[in-house]
Amino acid sequence: MFCRTVPRWSLSAARPGARWLTDMASTTSINARLKLDLKEAMKAKEKTKLSVIKGVLSDILYAEKNAMTGASFSRDSDTDVATLIQRAIKQRNESVQSYAAGGREDLVKAEEAEIDILAAYLPRQLTTEEIETHVTQAIERLGVGVGGGAKAVGLLMREVDISPAQAPKSKVAEVVKRLLSAM
Repeated sequence: MFCRTVPRWSLSAARPGARWLTDMASTTSINARLKLDLKEAMKAKEKTKLSVIKGVLSDILYAEKNAMTGASFSRDSDTDVATLIQRAIKQRNESVQSYAAGGREDLVKAEEAEIDILAAYLPRQLTTEEIETHVTQAIERLGVGVGGGAKAVGLLMREVDISPAQAPKSKVAEVVKRLLSAM
């Protein structure tokens, strides 16, 4: 009699998918890495990482569907996804402060672990000194002086070519204001 231990369709179907996943791992967007890591976290039963990744993927889906944002959002855009991750990190930092004030060290450690997981998906963040370098170059290019006020801040914010994925806009604005007031 003829006996097959493995169905023929399972070999042909599994092979191309596995090749696709390994090829994609070298050049992936943040969203694709999140989805791959979600599967790995499920297999490894890492509950903290799993819940953090599910939360970020949920935020991405919500941002795509939310029509009230006014701006377009693309899950394939690393800048858009990085902005969401930075927002999640900011929320967790605020939670860490409130938990530390309340004396809840166990919750502080849990939130800091989540921050570490989220930070792994961000591109390298610019230091304050690197942001200052970009801003001073923009000031020199535009010839902006002290008397510009809010108009000068807006002009510099448009001119400074720092991606929101590399540094939060609030941090860049803080450096712009500080450097303009120091002039």
